[in-house]
Amino acid sequence: MAAVAYQLKSELARVCLPAPERTAYRRLAWANSLCLFFLLIGVTGVQSRLPAQKAVPRLERPVPVIAEPLPPAAPAAAEPKPNEEDKPERPPVVAVTINTPAINFAVPTAGSLLVPLSVAPTPVEAPLKQAAPVRHEAPPATVQSTGKEGDRPAPYPYPHLAEQLGYQGTVILLLRVDDAGLVVSAEIHQSSGSMILDAHAQEWVKRHWIVPPVNGGHLFLAPIQYRLRAG
Repeated sequence: MAAVAYQLKSELARVCLPAPERTAYRRLAWANSLCLFFLLIGVTGVQSRLPAQKAVPRLERPVPVIAEPLPPAAPAAAEPKPNEEDKPERPPVVAVTINTPAINFAVPTAGSLLVPLSVAPTPVEAPLKQAAPVRHEAPPATVQSTGKEGDRPAPYPYPHLAEQLGYQGTVILLLRVDDAGLVVSAEIHQSSGSMILDAHAQEWVKRHWIVPPVNGGHLFLAPIQYRLRAG
């Protein structure tokens, strides 16, 4: 039994089915559309990158300027001199005298000028201020420590750090006292070789010593001895 070929009976279905001869034209149309699309993109990009053209200014032809000298100024007209005949007449001046009594004026003479000057009081000079007397400080006297609990006790206790390090020596202080004998300042006149002993002597003398002035002298040299005990 032979097979019977199937055929579409609907006209709309026949139109929608792709024809074999139309496939090549469709591919060509797609290719042309893509080429045209890329061409438009390239042209648009090139135009956007082109620099803007500037307008060329219009050339103007310079016009020469001619400077002409100014005409000379006309001389000023001479003013007419006034005529003496045209002057107005002045009224006559009448002198009026008044009868006044005679007045005597005193004329200064050499004698009248010299007398007041001789009588005038002489200026009193202000008394000169007397300069303050210069106070000559007496040379410092040497003062020793009494070694007891009195006006000048010996430094005690011995500095602990100096004792451990074995420091000993003699420091000489320059003392300045007031009228009551209190030590105002204690300067290092000669060091013992140890800053610990020097500082200890200064603090001890300022706090514990009383040195009354001798013959008006307020300066003293005070030797302070530091000796370690044997044993």
